[in-house]
Amino acid sequence: MGYTTLLVLDVQNGVTDIFGKSLLDPYLKRLSATLSAAREEEDINIIHVVTGYRPYYPECHPSNSTLPAIILAGKFQEGAKDVQIHPRVTPLRDEPVIVKRRVSAFIGTELDMLLRCSTTDHLAIAGIATSGAVLSTIRHAQDLDYKITVLRDLCLDRDEEVHRFLIQKIFSGKMDVLDSREWIKQMKVHKSA
Repeated sequence: MGYTTLLVLDVQNGVTDIFGKSLLDPYLKRLSATLSAAREEEDINIIHVVTGYRPYYPECHPSNSTLPAIILAGKFQEGAKDVQIHPRVTPLRDEPVIVKRRVSAFIGTELDMLLRCSTTDHLAIAGIATSGAVLSTIRHAQDLDYKITVLRDLCLDRDEEVHRFLIQKIFSGKMDVLDSREWIKQMKVHKSA
């Protein structure tokens, strides 16, 4: 049996800044606690993923409908503050940070290679936004035959109704959907068994 990898998607300043303090603070507190607990488990790896672009956005294809607004605003350029991971969930030195150029964490990145090299067969997904990076990465991971657990309280979206619909109607039944505390408890029970 392989390892579990906790994927933390787009919890970076330019994304977290769009959420109010009343929603973001409890989210970051839960995520920070989950990262601390996961770091204590020998068979859980952690990979952080951020969205970032090279200067002058050479990754922007003319038919991409998402990137023009980002380019116009000059957002998410590698090295900029909005690409940095939120300081409350800063990665440890041995936790890879992958820079993606598309919505899915798999498209054009080394994520699948890192997962296979660490013999990961199970992904736990956390991140922002449920309707963006989370959904796209999950769909790609399914096609790559990874077992998936969605950490419902560690996924966040500006549209609560869309978030709820994805969690309850799309993800549930096709993969495990757990709160972060349930997941950590399950990992500890599995380890002692």
